[in-house]
Amino acid sequence: MRRWVRNPKLLPLCGIGFFVGILFCLFCGQGESLLAPERLCKVSERAEGSVGLLLSLLMNRGKWMVLLLLAATTYLAPICCAVTAAWMGWSMGAFLTMALRQYHLKGILLLPAALLPQWLFYAPAAWLLLKWCMSLYGGIYLKQKLSKKSCLASLFLLLALMGMGIYLESFWNPKILHGILENF
Repeated sequence: MRRWVRNPKLLPLCGIGFFVGILFCLFCGQGESLLAPERLCKVSERAEGSVGLLLSLLMNRGKWMVLLLLAATTYLAPICCAVTAAWMGWSMGAFLTMALRQYHLKGILLLPAALLPQWLFYAPAAWLLLKWCMSLYGGIYLKQKLSKKSCLASLFLLLALMGMGIYLESFWNPKILHGILENF
């Protein structure tokens, strides 16, 4: 198998995905309905049930994390990690473009309101997850040295970061988002 397929460069793929997301939203123009004011009002109204949001986030974030962890044990791990990195960049670029197209400079406030504080934990967790999957793949298929202790420590740190991100997204972010959306 080619070297670039066995060990994809994840950060450049994330950057490429970011620019593709921007270009896609600029030229396809499909994103305005996602951030329409009436849809944001519904998000603001739903922000009251934090425990329900917590359970929903555990299911949504957890299923993708488990799928990627399972993919790390297969021969498709580099492809899954590369696609995940590109998708993360694409979604960030698309969201930024949609916010700026719909609300102009005021849309810049929408980005931190929607992403903070949970992405202070999600971003390192996602990066650690991708690196962990690639190191597990390297240990299984490329016969690289793999320490069980460091793998378990990384997995524990990954779960702690994701847990903190989910907690913040469930209980703190709705209040922040609701405060910003009152001014839109």
